[in-house]
Amino acid sequence: MKKIFIVIGLIFLLIAGYVVFSDKKGAESKTEVMPKTETVKYVAAEGKAEAMPGFEVEVGSEIDGKIAEFFVNEGDKVKKGESVARLENRDVQAKLKEAEAELTVAKSRLKEVASGAREEEIKRAKAALEGAIANMDMAKKELERYERLFKESVITKSSMDEKERAFKVAAARVKEAEEEVRLLEKGPRQETLQFHEDAVKRAGAAIEYYKRILEKTFITAPISGKVIRKYLQRGEMVSKEVQPYLIAIADVERIRINAEVDETDIGRIKIGDPVEVTSYAYPGEVFKGAVQEISDYAGIRKVKPNNPAKNLDMKIVQVKIEIKDKVPFRLGMTVDVRIMPGL
Repeated sequence: MKKIFIVIGLIFLLIAGYVVFSDKKGAESKTEVMPKTETVKYVAAEGKAEAMPGFEVEVGSEIDGKIAEFFVNEGDKVKKGESVARLENRDVQAKLKEAEAELTVAKSRLKEVASGAREEEIKRAKAALEGAIANMDMAKKELERYERLFKESVITKSSMDEKERAFKVAAARVKEAEEEVRLLEKGPRQETLQFHEDAVKRAGAAIEYYKRILEKTFITAPISGKVIRKYLQRGEMVSKEVQPYLIAIADVERIRINAEVDETDIGRIKIGDPVEVTSYAYPGEVFKGAVQEISDYAGIRKVKPNNPAKNLDMKIVQVKIEIKDKVPFRLGMTVDVRIMPGL
């Protein structure tokens, strides 16, 4: 009987050993056939399409004024230097014509003064001098005659005094005539020339000033692109204090993405990391890019995330992404971004 129990115990041990061995081998087999998978981790963010730096500008006016004409509408394409609007400039044109007339007069006066007295004027002055000398000689002889008569007591002293005054007046006129001839023969004084030269310069400066103002009434496009916004209409006022801009122009083909990355993820990415950009407007399309710039400061979120689980109060860091492909995005369009760190 004892032998029977021993045999039965051996059988149970053999069965138990077989089961344990089979389970271990099966576990090893399962471990060997399990495929190894690697999870690619990425940083998800939302962003907006924006123009590259220098390719979106707001066009304003250097002077205040009323818009007389608008040559473009929203959506129009423009070239650099093309006129987009004109301000009222009739007053400026009138002042420019007035300044041009003043310059003509000032130049004429300067030419006349600089050329000196004409020969006819000098001849007239010399003739006047000769006449004054003749009158003085006559007054002198008359005075001498009256002096003799006064000594002979033929005339009164008052009569002689009157002839003396007449002689002095004649002598003074001779001096005036001599000075006139001298000045005409000498030419204009340097002070007179300087005065008229300054008048010419002032008139010329006024012309240049009004020309510059007139040029500023024509508003031109600083870059080539498309009119994406129009702030004012014809007849409205442009003013530095109220509304300094007329339109906004952007090169809509020079686009990059401004992504908002959670501040907790910013340490995982670096310049040059590859990026995938998608948009609900273009399902199934993936646009390739790369991290171009990472901001040095954290700010508030401006783009509402699609994931409702995201913490809206968390600060974000702006990351600029260069798009390698030509994209159909419109400026301001919201997109989804995946940044693959370390790839």
